[in-house]
Amino acid sequence: MLYKKTYLVDDPVSNLFLVHGLGEYSGRYIDFIKKLNDLNINVYTFDLPGHGNSPGKRGDIKSFYEIYSFIDEFAPDDFILYGHSLGGLISARYSEMNLKKPKKLILSSPALGDIAQKKLLLTIMSVFPSLSFSNGIPPKEISSDDTENKKYIEDPMIHDRITVRTAKQMFDEAEKALKEIKKIEIPTILLYGEEDKIINKFEYEKINNDKIKIFNFRLGKHELMNCKYNSDKYFEKIKDFII
Repeated sequence: MLYKKTYLVDDPVSNLFLVHGLGEYSGRYIDFIKKLNDLNINVYTFDLPGHGNSPGKRGDIKSFYEIYSFIDEFAPDDFILYGHSLGGLISARYSEMNLKKPKKLILSSPALGDIAQKKLLLTIMSVFPSLSFSNGIPPKEISSDDTENKKYIEDPMIHDRITVRTAKQMFDEAEKALKEIKKIEIPTILLYGEEDKIINKFEYEKINNDKIKIFNFRLGKHELMNCKYNSDKYFEKIKDFII
């Protein structure tokens, strides 16, 4: 059973479902969630399999499609979907499917398109699907704020593990997400930092969908919500979009 958590307010004006990124967990977003609660927005979130408080081998997601089904079941009927990094990929793919549609979509530094590293090696190693290795995320590239990077490194709930089957699914789903991007028919914003070296931001140039508005942030790295240059502007963009 996946760990899930709700942050509810007395008089909600909207609901937001949050999907976190690779190697982290939903609890890292508590400051962001509090800002949303201050806007009278209910927040629903969970920890991915093998992440945070959810069970499973660290970094092992056996089926992305089970996650899509979980969102469909756990999300309220009327909701905005927010995903960061791997969570952005999951949120994009979910929105492309014939499932319960969010009314709006927020993609924060999403992993879309060609993000594959060591793809040939993974194919060779596919006979060992549960074999784990480092996810290759360099902590110094997480944020433009060194204090945030230090917190990331020292957080015992964060890990750098990923299994062969998780990586293969992630690469495949990222390519499908970009290929089927036209299927997103709801208002969408995509936000990313110009200095992001964790995702392949150049793939965003291939997006051809007038429902998706793309915003880039100068000097921003992967986590714009923790950026010393752009965190306020990042939240204002989201606030303007959802209110």
